This record gives sequence, C-alpha cells and structure tokens, in this order.
Amino acid sequence: MSDPFAACDLCGGVEFQPLYPGTIPEEDRHDPERSRAYFSSSRRSAGHFPIVRCKKCGLVMQNPHDDKGTLAQIYAGLRDEAYQGENQNRRELAKRRVAQINRLAGTCRLLDVGCSTGIFVQAACEAGWQATGLDPSGWAIELARRQMPGAAFVTASILEASFAENSFDVITLWDVLEHVSSPSQTLAALHPWLKPGGWLALNLPDAASWPARLMGRRWVLLLREHLWYFTPTTLGRLLEKTGFELVQTRPNLVNFSLYNIFTRLGQYPGRIGSTARWLSGRGGMNSISLRFPIGEMTAIARKT
Repeated sequence: MSDPFAACDLCGGVEFQPLYPGTIPEEDRHDPERSRAYFSSSRRSAGHFPIVRCKKCGLVMQNPHDDKGTLAQIYAGLRDEAYQGENQNRRELAKRRVAQINRLAGTCRLLDVGCSTGIFVQAACEAGWQATGLDPSGWAIELARRQMPGAAFVTASILEASFAENSFDVITLWDVLEHVSSPSQTLAALHPWLKPGGWLALNLPDAASWPARLMGRRWVLLLREHLWYFTPTTLGRLLEKTGFELVQTRPNLVNFSLYNIFTRLGQYPGRIGSTARWLSGRGGMNSISLRFPIGEMTAIARKT
C-alpha cells in the first residue's frame, strides 16, 4: 500500500514542489505482489510515485511512497538473481571500496548494512577485517552464508537489529539509505553501534548530479524503491542532524555489463524497452562491461 506522508524526513516541512508525475499504473500501486515487480536488480517493471521537492530544505523524495509494512514484507522476501549475474563487477567494486576505507581506518571492525549476498563482506574479510553483514532478505543471507561459512551474517532490518554500543569502527551503507522509510531514524538507530570518531561510508543517488539534471524525469534512478534523493547539501544536513559530520563526497562510476544495461532498459515500456529486451538476449552481452556515471555519489562521514 502507498502511504502519503505529511512531513519531510529531514526538516519536518509539509509543503512540496512537484517535480515529476508518477509513472506507476493504478492497478500496481496497492497490491503487494504487483508492487514486488518494481524492486531489486531483478525488477520486471520500472516506475515511481510522484517526485517532489521539500520547499523548506530542498530534499527530493517520492510523495506518496510505499508504507513501512509493505517495504518490510517486500525486502524480507526479496530474491535477486540478476544481482548475482554481476558478481565479477561487484567484486572489483568491493575491492576498490575496501582499499578506500582502509586508507581511512586501517584494519577494523566493520558492519555492512544491506549486505545482500555478502560480496563486500567477503572482500573486507579477505583484507583482514572483522566484518559482519546485515540484510533483511533471508534469500540473500542464506546465499552469503553458503559462500562464506566463516563470516558473520545477521538476517534483520536496521531497526530490528541489535548490536552493542561501540561495536564497529566502520559502518557501510552501499545503496541503502534511499530505500528506507526514514533515513533520519535509520542513522539514529545505527549511531550507537559506531565507536566515537568511527567512519560511515554511503553510496546513494545524487539529485544534484549532472546525469540527474540532464535526464530530468527520465533519470534512470527514479525508481519506486528509491524513496529519497539527496544532494551533498541535504545529505550533510541529515548527517549533522543524526550525530555525524560529512567529510567528503565524490561521484560514483558504476560498472555494468551490456546485458545488465539492456536488461534494465528493458524494464521500461515502449520502443526503447522492447529494443533493449531484444538486445539483452543476444550472445556475449555478459562479457562486455562499461564504467560510467548514472548520478550516484559516494560519501564519507564521521561520528562526531
């Protein structure tokens, strides 16, 4: 079910400027099973609810969006076979991210929130870190445990999880914060788990990026599962509000195979979608990868 919300999660504002109309058919808005088709890399449909900007602080968001109960049900039962198809590219990305954080914190205790099948956790363990993965998807955690039987994985959402205070030197949220019902509540919940001066690393859509501004309503990250669209400014304000200091942001380049690119374009209706679906079925598309910007930013913050 969709859940109209009255206030901005960042500033509490209740007045919004419309940006882009919703693209989800009425019959797909309230049925949980039909809603599931819009989530994960394996989504069968691409669409979103109306996109608006808070007039008070500038945070961009979907209004309305799926309610907390629907999101919990979807993520707990989510299976994402398409995610597995990009394992090699994701392993290379995980190694780059481990190297980046290692320059900040060295060998450390790490929690990867939204760990999915555990690729980043594996890279961190191979670097000598004590790494724990957290994800609400039972399918993803089961697969992660089979691939890395010695690593620590927890099946739970952020708000369901319980860790002792000061348990971790680093907490990562790769492509997570845009999915949660309340980013401020999420960051406040994990704040005690991080030791004083500990590091927080995030990757998320950047509404101020040139791909977002150039593509407008056709921006590929305008998706039903993405409830929030930050900028370096609004992210900095959110982090300050929840006990963190934004240290740096930089554009993120994604690494996708041609198969993945055409599969994602094929989730859209019309001629582009049908052509992309045809191209995704051609041979050799998994063997060719491209690295390019789609409007994401990687951010590093510190617990104040």
